[in-house]
Formats: sequence, structure tokens, C-alpha cells
Amino acid sequence: MEKYKINFEGKTISFVLHRKNVKNLNLKVKTDSTVVVSANNKVPYASIEQLIREKGPWVLKNIRHFDEVRRLKEIRKYTDGEIIYFLGRPYCLKVIPTDNGESIYLNQNEICLIVKEASDFYRKEKLFDRWFKEQARQIFYESLDRMHSEFISHHALEKPKIMIRNMKTRWGSCSWNKEKITLNTGLIKVSRDCIDYVVLHELTHFVFRKHDRQFYAFLALIMPDWKERRNILRNCDTGSILV
Repeated sequence: MEKYKINFEGKTISFVLHRKNVKNLNLKVKTDSTVVVSANNKVPYASIEQLIREKGPWVLKNIRHFDEVRRLKEIRKYTDGEIIYFLGRPYCLKVIPTDNGESIYLNQNEICLIVKEASDFYRKEKLFDRWFKEQARQIFYESLDRMHSEFISHHALEKPKIMIRNMKTRWGSCSWNKEKITLNTGLIKVSRDCIDYVVLHELTHFVFRKHDRQFYAFLALIMPDWKERRNILRNCDTGSILV
């Protein structure tokens, strides 16, 4: 691992270079704003610096994005007026103290949190985590039903199981040998269109294991606007953004 810095339009871009046995020159911005390049030992440094400069605006944009995401996470206290995203829509949080049962529900443009101790951040966080997972299970399976019905007309594929868990760097993964796909709980915060894209992407891996030309051709056959949906996800706060 080697560390470098370059000046780009008056700003400094620091990046980490990993020399690996890879075919392509790969650039990504991680969620901690670290810029990482993977390259074969035969690739000269000049080519790596050229890539960084070509992608400079993209790199700086996503560094700013992840810096802002971390800032918002640090100040989140689940208090009145905070913006909570659900299925791609922003909702204004309304905290309602209660002596009875606790719950969360949507009310037009508000997301209402009924909680016994309004000042207990950890309790409120726990309630939201549980609610998001409950919503995710229902909505992800609805997406699987939709995407599988589209898929099945082209390939006789059995419907896989879904596992839901928090993941730091991926929206989804496919375990074709175990007949299951794993989806990130955080997907519940993006639109149904984006959820459908991730589900279809993972379903496609049951037929085409690699991200090759056939994989993307089939994806485009069922979902012609898959690139637009992917680009929306790339600007969200979960997962590394890949070139």
C-alpha cells in the first residue's frame, strides 16, 4: 500500500494505491472519504495520476458527499424536525412522548415516533432500526415478487430467499449456491425503483455469474434504465462508489 497526493484545481486529493493482480485500473471513494486505486504492477504511476485527474470532479464531489453524510450522522439525535428518508422520500420527524405503547408511523409528510423517553437517543435509534427492518422485509419481498415475475419469462428461475442485514459497503449480494440473496437494510431509505434494480441485479447473477457483457445485456433487456437507477444509488450514503 502506497500513499500519494496530487493537486487538482487548487485542492489536494490524497489517495491510497494498492498494487494487485487486477486487469483494470480501478478507482473508488470509500464511505470514510478515502480514495483508493487498485492497479497491476505493470501500470505506470503516470497512468494512475492521469486517471485521478480525469475523475477529479467526480472524486471531489463524492468526498464532499461522504463528509456531509458523516457530519449528519454525528449530529443525529432523532429530535423534532430532523429529516428521515423512507422509500426515497424525506419525512419530517415528529417525536411524541407517551406512557403507553411505543411505535412509528407515517402521517402525510411526517414520520411520527411515539416513545416513552423522548430524550433517550439509544431507545429511539433502536425503535427506528426495528421499524426499518420490519418495513424492509415486506417491501423487499414485494420487489422480489415483481422482479422475479419479469425474470421468469426469460429464464425458469426458482424464487430465492431473502436475507436482510446491515452492510457497510454493498447494497446487495448473491449466494447462488445457497439460493438466496442478501439485501442491505439501508435500501429501505431509497426509492422502490432503486430497490427493484438491486433485486434484479442479484437475480441476474443466478444466470450470469460475472459482470460481463451478457450480464449487462440481460439486465438492460428487463430494465432499460438500470444505469440511471444505479447512479442514484451511487450518490447515497451506503457503500463505496465505484467508477
